[in-house]
Amino acid sequence: MVLPITDGAWLMIESGEAPQHVGGLMVFDYPPDASPTWLHDTWQRLRTATDFAPPFSYRLRRPYGLAGLFDWEPDPDIDLDYHLRFSALPRPGRVRELLVLVSRLHSTLLDRHRPLWEVHLIEGLQPEHEGEPPRFAMYAKFHHSMFDGVGAMRVMRRMFSADPDLRGMAAPWEIASTAATTPSPVPEPLRSSPLEKPGLLDPVRSLGTIAGTLRDQARATRQGVEGEVMPFSAPRSLLNGRITGSRRFAADGFSFERMSGVAKALGVSINDVALAMSSHAMRTYLLDHMALPDKPLTGMIPVSVRTEDDGPQGNALSFLVVDLGTDIDDPIDRLERIRTSMQRGKDRLASMSRSERVGYAVAITSPYVIGPLLGIAGRGRPLANVVISNVPGPREPRYFDGARLQGMYPASLLQQGQALNITLTSYDTEMQFGLTACRKTLPQMQRMLDHLDSGLQELEKLTAA
Repeated sequence: MVLPITDGAWLMIESGEAPQHVGGLMVFDYPPDASPTWLHDTWQRLRTATDFAPPFSYRLRRPYGLAGLFDWEPDPDIDLDYHLRFSALPRPGRVRELLVLVSRLHSTLLDRHRPLWEVHLIEGLQPEHEGEPPRFAMYAKFHHSMFDGVGAMRVMRRMFSADPDLRGMAAPWEIASTAATTPSPVPEPLRSSPLEKPGLLDPVRSLGTIAGTLRDQARATRQGVEGEVMPFSAPRSLLNGRITGSRRFAADGFSFERMSGVAKALGVSINDVALAMSSHAMRTYLLDHMALPDKPLTGMIPVSVRTEDDGPQGNALSFLVVDLGTDIDDPIDRLERIRTSMQRGKDRLASMSRSERVGYAVAITSPYVIGPLLGIAGRGRPLANVVISNVPGPREPRYFDGARLQGMYPASLLQQGQALNITLTSYDTEMQFGLTACRKTLPQMQRMLDHLDSGLQELEKLTAA
């Protein structure tokens, strides 16, 4: 099965410095009736789950392609002990030790001679509060050629259950990827409105629409239209240096109650608030390093064009570029700049068909494919300074064999010249942030978690005044 360019491109641009897999860290409470050996017993049970469903059963026919083309073939001899691993945190088993381990696991390339996924069970995590029982974690990663973020989330949603009493649940690699899943509602995710024009249009007409859209963007940018951002107009910044293969992963959650309180008071969406928090975090980090550009940072926002009838496999994405207002001191004015820019981008994508949205994404991201092939990746002006993505998750508690899922934190990928990725997932009562960065390019990136919180506190104070 030949991979379409939207999937194969992730393999084409991959390198040791820029692995192209996505992942997730999930933290669980043990079931109330768990024995001392429950997690080890669960691992042993999962080791017997050898009924692999596509795409978990696929490997690359040629690990490094032929003339830039890749295709899948079934792997007749999958070594499950390679893909499913059991680890223990060093003492004292704090969240700090967990994030160090996940950062290391997320830094390594997947083996292209095998199916492109791994699942790690991790024991020895301290309880959230003193006196409570210990916790455990799961870290999973999949190559982006297999799933985009929304597709991976659909698999995860089917892996977990809303029933705390359900036992003997299937392993994620046993879950078929072809059935559609209806996501639970989330508050205005960072994607455009439902597809108004499904189906493929004439290619010539699509190309004309894409070219016209880029011309309109360029004209509006020259005219100084508020909120308009042209791809590749981002300022050079500390966030956009050359990257190495080492990663730092940081994660935290923020309650919907806090974020929605700010959103309602200011008449904006929760996602506008999330973008404002991210803008504040980057602005503060760069100010601390005396490296804030005079021009505003821009963010590239992935937008799902996946329909409810699509399975989760493969990639179905477009993008919009947003002004993050980091040149503005006043947080309310900064938030308004972000809201205006987001609305312009969503309106533009809403006027396109599905094929035009995908074609627009291919057009503006083509330098990311061409750059690595020519050896010049990360040396020019970036398409945007940072990628900020929101992957809708379940809004009710989920369980795996009775173990309550406390949190699910997305870990994403980087490109040369783009040293930070911020991905959000809604789960239960929180918006959960996962920050992935180049460890060398952005030292002490984990401080951005505190800056996210201070950004939210700043808006809360202004709305309470």
